Amino acid sequence: MKKLISIFGPSECTPESMLYTRAERLGSLLAEAGFAVVNGGYSGVMEGVSKGAHSAGGGVIGVTAEVYFARGREANEFLTKEIKVKSANDQLMELIDLADAYIACGISAGTLVEVATAWDYMHKKFMEEKPLILLGKEWEELCNVLFTQDTYQGKEQFVTCVLTPEEAVGKLLEKFGKQDKLPELKVVSS
Repeated sequence: MKKLISIFGPSECTPESMLYTRAERLGSLLAEAGFAVVNGGYSGVMEGVSKGAHSAGGGVIGVTAEVYFARGREANEFLTKEIKVKSANDQLMELIDLADAYIACGISAGTLVEVATAWDYMHKKFMEEKPLILLGKEWEELCNVLFTQDTYQGKEQFVTCVLTPEEAVGKLLEKFGKQDKLPELKVVSS
């Protein structure tokens, strides 16, 4: 079965930023390896990874929430399929439940919540263990601090820190292999 990769990341970055460029490269590499991308469907890292995957012929699922539409946010134009949910909590649970693996690209408060939730659920065995890849020097620095704390001893097995999109996709290829066929994804009508 085709592997779906949820991407977590800040919505605040612009197309001119290094973070957006990194996300776009990540999306492209994921699509080239045959993975489908899942994300929150809006701007910033979500748009960058969607654009990269779309440009490389990949499928992109955006999980959007009514709460954001009410605040004037629209889904990005690069989605192949849109799943609409009511709340931000519903969105988070869909992003976690749909995915076979997770990659965090950049740090924001929302990204920390997404990573912490997936990490905590795996640690507590609320769900099966899945790859949780943290992309960027900022994550490596944060993990170095966390893993010196007694509370986090033995929990580092649930996360892998990498510095480049190539390394992130390489970790997925080690785990799942190249995906042979892109999934067929259709846009959900409103």
